[in-house]
This record gives sequence, C-alpha cells and structure tokens, in this order.
Amino acid sequence: MKANKYNYSIFEILQYISFDIVLGTLAMGYMATRVLNVVANPMWWVILPMAVWVVYSLDHIIDSLKNKENAVINRHKFHYDHRKTIILFVILIGVITLFFSLLYLETRVLMFGFIISIFIGIYFTILYFFRKIKLALLQKELFIAIVYTVGIFMAPLYWYGSLPSFPVVLIILNIFLLAWFEGIMISWFDFDYDIKDGHTSFTVIAGKKFTRRFLIIGHMLVEIFIIIALIINPVSIIFWALMITFFMNVILGLIIILPASFVRNNYYRLIGETVFWLPALVVFA
Repeated sequence: MKANKYNYSIFEILQYISFDIVLGTLAMGYMATRVLNVVANPMWWVILPMAVWVVYSLDHIIDSLKNKENAVINRHKFHYDHRKTIILFVILIGVITLFFSLLYLETRVLMFGFIISIFIGIYFTILYFFRKIKLALLQKELFIAIVYTVGIFMAPLYWYGSLPSFPVVLIILNIFLLAWFEGIMISWFDFDYDIKDGHTSFTVIAGKKFTRRFLIIGHMLVEIFIIIALIINPVSIIFWALMITFFMNVILGLIIILPASFVRNNYYRLIGETVFWLPALVVFA
C-alpha cells in the first residue's frame, strides 16, 4: 500500500468507515422493534450493522475508484488510500454476514434479504459501469434510503406478523424520508466536490437552488404530518417515536436553512449522520 498523502485523525477515520452510520442503524433497529413490540432474533443485532457497513463501504469504494488519488472528497481519498485493506474487510465481513444469516435468520427473512441483495448488486454494477451517466436511475441518495429503510424494518415487520397500523407506517415513511433528505443534504453541501469528481447526486442532477427548496418544503410537510399524528396518538410508544422523528426533521431542516453555521469542520455531515442515533431515546419511553 502506498504511503498516505493525508494524516487522518481517529475521529475522521471513524467517520470515513461509517462507524456513526452503523451506530445509527442499531438505534433505528431498536426503535423499530419497540414500535412494533417484537422481540428481535439476537443475531439480527449483529447481522444488521454488518450488512449496512458492507453496503456503505462498497458505495464509498466505488466512488473512490472513479478519481483514485485525485479524489477531492476526503472520505473518497481515505477509501482509495486504504482500498486493499477495506476491500479485504468488506469481503470478510460480507462472508461472515452471509454465514450468520444462513445459520440464524428465518427462511422468509433470508428470502427478503436475498431479493434486496440482488437489487443492491444490480445497482452497484450499473453504478460502476455507467457511473458517468446522470440519470435518476443512478440517484444514490434515493436508492440508499430505500435499502436502509427496508433493511431496518424488514425483519421486525416479519416478526410482527401482520400489517402495521397507520401510525407505524407513518414512522417508517418518516425514517425513509429522513434518510433520503439527509443524503440529499450532504450532496447539497458537497455539490462543488461532486462536480469536480464527476459524481452523480441529487443536487448535481437537480441543481443547488431547487435542491434547497425541495429539502425545506419536504421537511416542513413532514413536520406538519407528524404534528397531526401526534395529536391523534397523544400517549404511547408511537407518540415518542413520532416525537423523535419530528426533532430529527427539525435538526436536518435547520442545517439546510442555516447552512453557513454548519460548514466549518463538516459539521453538517457529523450532525446529519449522528442525528440517526436519537431513536435510541425510545429506551426511556
């Protein structure tokens, strides 16, 4: 491996390897089981974060290979500098995730997971071979938000065993929109870098002006619907879950409304990703 051109701090490394996203996935998974009132398969708590880490790492590796050592975004520089080690860990953890899944997860959950894996594989194949084409098909923020949400709620919904109530559906929709909006927000801040590196993102496709308006209006609409749902569900675990997603929306909305306050030291990325830790607060509900 070539010598690093950049000295990374421990904090930066944890961010670049998606450690904060993995913690957020566990928090989201915990809220999903509480909202649906199900007892999770113990091994799911191991398989879920490993699967999410593999998907996010694959995405970063593919992005880093586009411009190699000339990448502008530090996360991509890091993944290119350490590509051999990271790819080795992706393969290793991917194999372990598959082994644990086959050994411990229910057949139906495995089947759903296999279908998701096929879509992920198709997506990454298209992304790699047609990465210069700016199509909605390659709009990664939307794709990742879908995979993230389905990955978190797929098993809990299976254990639940029936169709969820409307408030639960609303919470799932909130989580999807939060994940999508957060990804779009990052692309808004990274617009100039994405242009230089040739990455396809929501903001690159739609433009900065439209993207900011889209996010502000989107967050406002979501908050209105959450307030209505809170009135309908005054006291329950659903109420607290809705409250948490409401404040998550507010935080992400403030970042895009007051962007200058969050540019320094990439606070927009730090806050945008760690806001997904908040669902763990349902432990007090």
